[in-house]
Amino acid sequence: MGHGGYVAGLLSCELQGAAQVTLRKPTPLDRTLVLRSDTSGGVQLLDGDVLVADAVPATLELSIPRPPTLAQATAAEAASPSHRGERGVHPTCFGCGKLREAGDGLRVFAGPCEVDGQRMVAAHWRPGEAFADAAGNVQKLHALAALDCAGAFAFIVDDVRAGLLGRIVLEQYRAVRADEDLIVTGWQIGREGRKLFAGTALFDAQGKLCAAAKATWFGFPSG
Repeated sequence: MGHGGYVAGLLSCELQGAAQVTLRKPTPLDRTLVLRSDTSGGVQLLDGDVLVADAVPATLELSIPRPPTLAQATAAEAASPSHRGERGVHPTCFGCGKLREAGDGLRVFAGPCEVDGQRMVAAHWRPGEAFADAAGNVQKLHALAALDCAGAFAFIVDDVRAGLLGRIVLEQYRAVRADEDLIVTGWQIGREGRKLFAGTALFDAQGKLCAAAKATWFGFPSG
């Protein structure tokens, strides 16, 4: 199925400012889907008559912790769930799969670290020209897609099985260069039954905030 962050980024590109994207069905691959505007000022992604996902204008309310340095984020990758065993937890995922080649996947390998007593996951991300627009900036679609997996990894590093992205509110604040060193972070916000709430953010190497998201994940039963 389609990568949740990619689908959310795709729909968000149709709106101005922050967007709330709800993933209602797995996004099918290898067939044509329809993207259309709706009466609420948002957009819908349809597979025939089936609503796959929708996006509406939103306000992102999120307390964002200070990021680690670029060196700290790079060091955190060694303990990333992406590197568990020979294949990692999601080996072919567009966002965090280590079996995806550079330029074919985002390869954001977030691992555990701590800043000012705040536990989080973090990774160094250098997007590369495959994800650049004509001006050399990271395409908005891919900048927002990079905000996905780190939210799940904030739970997975604690052996909580965050599996399905249900809803995400995301916003990009400034463009970033595709040849720039960036920092991706993710942290736990809370839990409500099977619902797992996480924040994620994208920073430049100097720690300036570039984009952020607040996501609702559905955890798998343990055992």
